[in-house]
Amino acid sequence: MQLSQNALATVLLVAHIDVGEAKPFKVNEFRKLLELFPEPGKLLGKTHSELQANGLSKIQADRVLNCLDRATGIAFALERFHEMGVEPITRFDEQYPTNFIKKLGTSAPSLIFTSGSTQLLNRAGIGVVGSRNVNEEGHKITQNFAQEAVNLNRPVISGGARGVDQAAMRSAEEHGGFVIAALANSLVKSIQSAEVRKLIFDERAVFLTPYNPEAGFTVGNAMGRNKLIYALAETTVVVSSDKGSGGTWTGAVEALEKNFGHVSVWSGKGEGPGNKDLIEKGARELSSVSQLKDAVESAGKAGTKRETFEQANIFANPTTD
Repeated sequence: MQLSQNALATVLLVAHIDVGEAKPFKVNEFRKLLELFPEPGKLLGKTHSELQANGLSKIQADRVLNCLDRATGIAFALERFHEMGVEPITRFDEQYPTNFIKKLGTSAPSLIFTSGSTQLLNRAGIGVVGSRNVNEEGHKITQNFAQEAVNLNRPVISGGARGVDQAAMRSAEEHGGFVIAALANSLVKSIQSAEVRKLIFDERAVFLTPYNPEAGFTVGNAMGRNKLIYALAETTVVVSSDKGSGGTWTGAVEALEKNFGHVSVWSGKGEGPGNKDLIEKGARELSSVSQLKDAVESAGKAGTKRETFEQANIFANPTTD
């Protein structure tokens, strides 16, 4: 995959790969850097004095150069990932999900790694999420929601974790649908199973992560990737959640409070102890699977008030090389 200068610079500046002495930029730090350099590709080849002349402090210039000096190591890593079927996508690439821009604003990741059919990233989908330890009734309703999403010609979007996530994805697969998985664990390991490889080969799935493709699961990673599911989906169905704690609860509350995406919550057999509270916080109640279509239509009409990258005066009209 041939990267543009802007995309290459973005990978070098933010990727947590071959770190060494470099300190990759976090999302908010990279946003501030882009206020000075809207086209990060123009940082390539700059000297320390040139960086300072353009508004960076000595410490900032040192940090930029340390990141850019990783070019050789990053190139080897990207080639290795490419052989595994993993590719980087930056905000400066056409494949980058437009809903990340529209819904997440300044919280959108500058870089994601993907494997599979990236066209799905810009296709309207339906999220299905929930607890890892879902009961039998919750498992069944999860399968039904996923099947209904397929009937509505929407990809099923989830997080790949055991429990609700995997049940939803497997049901979509079994009913001939498409799958989008936003991962908090190793992308490289997740795409090794025969089941996933077949889905990817058939162009029915895309797996993605905003983290190092080989990074293992952490609670922080799970919290960070939750917003990607809500942003990609027209509406995300919370099948079961704990009350006041846990990744599903936290992700849904964050989506509601920050308008990261439309939230629907299952109300019926198999629901979790936190579901009713999420409805009270503003999520749409679903008491039957057939109501999913109305929830999608309602989400489309209502829209969300959110800060866009253009409003924040960053990433506005990005150029590619």
